[in-house]
Amino acid sequence: MRFLLLALAALGTTAQAQDAFLDVEAGGTYERLTNGRDPWRSISLDAAKQFAPRQTLYGGVRETERFAFRDSELGLGYSQPLGAKWTAVLEGTYSSQHNVLAENSVFGQLAWAAPAGWVLSAGARHSEYTTSRVNLLAGIVERYWGAWRGGYAIYNGRPEGSGSATSHRVFLDHYYDGERSRIGAGAGWGREVENQGPPTGILTSDIRNLTIGGRHWLSGNWALAWDGWTQQQGDLYRRTGGRLGLRYRF
Repeated sequence: MRFLLLALAALGTTAQAQDAFLDVEAGGTYERLTNGRDPWRSISLDAAKQFAPRQTLYGGVRETERFAFRDSELGLGYSQPLGAKWTAVLEGTYSSQHNVLAENSVFGQLAWAAPAGWVLSAGARHSEYTTSRVNLLAGIVERYWGAWRGGYAIYNGRPEGSGSATSHRVFLDHYYDGERSRIGAGAGWGREVENQGPPTGILTSDIRNLTIGGRHWLSGNWALAWDGWTQQQGDLYRRTGGRLGLRYRF
């Protein structure tokens, strides 16, 4: 889901979006799991070059540790305005180890800026894992008003040879400091597809999720990005953790 969120951010729909910039962010995550499972960890380096509003080249590299497996991943994406109201996003990822992460994935999204601050988006992702393939469909409805953004997202994942799993998410963000900084919260529920690595492979389970996060600009060039969450993964475990990132704008 990480690069899907980057794709949403790349749309640049806030009113005060700059014409051009380059952001580089280094970060890390830590999650504690219940039921005797080892913690999850990751480190990442991401960059986004905006050439004009809604025209952004972005990507990153990360290394994860999950279920006693280490995976690295490369990702690259691009958003392109198609006229005044439409924006297209295309991205891909690749993992050489792909024990838990997808070996490769391709994602495409189309967004329409409707009247009265509404934004409607639809996207699809195809992911290739070691033992299976997963297709994901996503639909997002957002509305911007004043210094606020709220919305609803629905995701439908279908592993190869298995039934589909649908999850939902609602979110609310507040922008401040000229819309450069943000604080928000979200909640998710439903059923989700997850790869636990060999020998278990891909499982589908009920999920419940609560997340808070934001981005605060410390100065004209430096910003702190942060997130905290807790997610119940059926009867398997609960994940509770957070992420910190330090961003610099050139």
